[in-house]
Amino acid sequence: MRIVHVTGYYPPHLGGMEYRTQDLAENSARRGYQVEVITSDIACREGKLPSKENLGIHYLKSFELAHTPIMPALFLKLLLLPKDSVIHLHVAHAIIPEITYLVCKARNLPYVAHIHLDVTASGWFGFLLPVYKKFFLAPVLRSANAVTVLTHDYKNLISEKYKIPQNKITVIPNSTYLKLAQNRPQTLDIPVRLLFVGRLSVQKNIPLLIKALNICIYRYRLPIQLQIAGDGEKKQQLRQMVKQLKLDKYVTFLGNVPLSEMQKLYTTSDIFVLPSIIESFGTVIIEAMACGVPVIATNIPGVRNIVKNGVNGLLVNQNPQAIAKAINLLINNQKLRNKLIHHGFEEVKKYSWETVTDEYENIYRKLFIKMNV
Repeated sequence: MRIVHVTGYYPPHLGGMEYRTQDLAENSARRGYQVEVITSDIACREGKLPSKENLGIHYLKSFELAHTPIMPALFLKLLLLPKDSVIHLHVAHAIIPEITYLVCKARNLPYVAHIHLDVTASGWFGFLLPVYKKFFLAPVLRSANAVTVLTHDYKNLISEKYKIPQNKITVIPNSTYLKLAQNRPQTLDIPVRLLFVGRLSVQKNIPLLIKALNICIYRYRLPIQLQIAGDGEKKQQLRQMVKQLKLDKYVTFLGNVPLSEMQKLYTTSDIFVLPSIIESFGTVIIEAMACGVPVIATNIPGVRNIVKNGVNGLLVNQNPQAIAKAINLLINNQKLRNKLIHHGFEEVKKYSWETVTDEYENIYRKLFIKMNV
């Protein structure tokens, strides 16, 4: 059995989906399976990851259109795959799922549709997204041999939205390799260090956090600094917003932070804030918890499957006043901070990459056996 990951992006392109795909591919390869990754070469033209034992990585020449990687050679690459292939399709962009679907149907290859995020409309072509989902993506998902999502909230959402039977959808969460930092000091730094990690995109709703910071500084008079780790299409807009609100000296844009430096970034922060509009899981949440950083996150599907309000984190409404109030509460309540940190450690223990890999391996083998009976 050959496991073939088809994904729009892969490291060294930075992002949550990219790292999770790499984790799955490398774990399966270490278990002795022949694994291949077919991806775009966007942001990877220098420093592409080399293939290794049991793991072949194929970066196809590509270009971007409306934040979507276009891989002209993808159809042919899939068409030439050996018959023993099981396709792991990472669903996060248009066109790639449709090409994969066509080839799999033509060649009778089984495929798993792994839904990372059901994105909302943004940009110039955003008005086309509902039409695309209804007439193009939905048939791809319904035709998949198996569908996986990251949380139970997303299972219900995807089942209802795309008319997929619940028994066809499996919940398999992400995990993290960051080590539990249970011995870190519980006292706050002065100034208090807030942290956001993620893509600078519409979905992450970072303007909400910047407005909350403005309230913390100019209304609550809190000694506070915000570090924003990540890159994306909203970078310049966010910089301009910070300048307009006169927050330049309180905000640092770190850009993309290598995975090797993430543990240190988390453990040198005091509070983690995720202000997203939409999340399917939020791996950054369990990364922060693993590093002993109390979490504030917006109360949205996906996130509330991980964060239990007042137990292992704080869930807030999507307005700057609510986030600022939660930040102020955590800064001034050490007992609550300690409680959230303690239960955060317990939450992280539920997630294991070995278990995640086991669950995908079971799906691959069932599909392979079924297609070869």
